[in-house]
Amino acid sequence: MDEAKVVINLKEGIIELEGPVDFVRHCLDMYEPTIKALQGLPQDAAVRAEKAQSLPRKRKAVAVIKPRRGKRASGIGAIRSDLEAGFFNEPRSTEEIKRRLSDAGLTFTDSGVRANLRRLTLDGLLDTTRKGRSVRYQRRARS
Repeated sequence: MDEAKVVINLKEGIIELEGPVDFVRHCLDMYEPTIKALQGLPQDAAVRAEKAQSLPRKRKAVAVIKPRRGKRASGIGAIRSDLEAGFFNEPRSTEEIKRRLSDAGLTFTDSGVRANLRRLTLDGLLDTTRKGRSVRYQRRARS
């Protein structure tokens, strides 16, 4: 197989092509109009290597996630106040509890609400009842 090598020095911007003859011919045909256009430029129109290196690189903009608006409060404190107000006298689902907190202007994730409910259950303030996959929370009966 025949190999070919071409070195093009555009004021030391060197382009080196090496490979099969068909590949080299294809690349030369592709770059020929650009090379001819560069030959017509004045000699001082070329960019110096030092200047090209000092140009600042553009950075991609990073998406900023804005925080949700709402009052800052501890999850356990908010749920304890609902417990004292009698909200947990009947079984409540996590969705109902989260809705009650959001009506009060407090924003919590589902997992955050569940973690706080689990903590209050371990502290002995709430009981859980399960029906299939759903869990309901109720005030612990005093004995």
